[in-house]
Amino acid sequence: MRNVWRAAAVIGMGVLAAGIAACGQSSMGSGGDSGRQVTVFENFTAQDLDGNPVDESIFQGYDVTMINLWGTFCGPCLQEMPDLGELADEYGDKGVQIVGICTDAVNSDGEVLADVVETAKEDIQDTGADYLHLVPTGEIFTDLLPRVSAVPTTIFVDESGRQIGLADMGARDKDTWIQVIEEKLAEAGSEEQ
Repeated sequence: MRNVWRAAAVIGMGVLAAGIAACGQSSMGSGGDSGRQVTVFENFTAQDLDGNPVDESIFQGYDVTMINLWGTFCGPCLQEMPDLGELADEYGDKGVQIVGICTDAVNSDGEVLADVVETAKEDIQDTGADYLHLVPTGEIFTDLLPRVSAVPTTIFVDESGRQIGLADMGARDKDTWIQVIEEKLAEAGSEEQ
């Protein structure tokens, strides 16, 4: 039954998303809210999927953190997660980490939805995307989510939580993400000099 519900939700959200230039389409920072710089990651509090507190200290020790905002209802999000899991493993010792934010794990009042958190955990296990995933609470809920018009949306930050470049909207394949990650690493390196 869960798979039937998920398929209906994916189809429904895909139809809705197509009408608002969303889920899976590419805009590579070409404007709109997703292209503007965000400062929420420089000082924030949130929680992981197990309810543990998380803050900007998660970025320390990494030149680049790839923050992927995704939803359990989003087919393109789930399709790219196996590649993101592989990239997390491959780039972990190269100064890069990946962090996911499950955008639908809270309701419109910011309350955590336990059933969606459980679905997210199952999706993570099924896709091998076993890097850190957050629930969008605190400043992520109040300051970032209202600016996200589609998922997946990906934001890169440096070890201080400062955004590197513009946000990327839409799913990518592994080779494309490798190119983007390498560009962000070069960009982060040039900002340090």
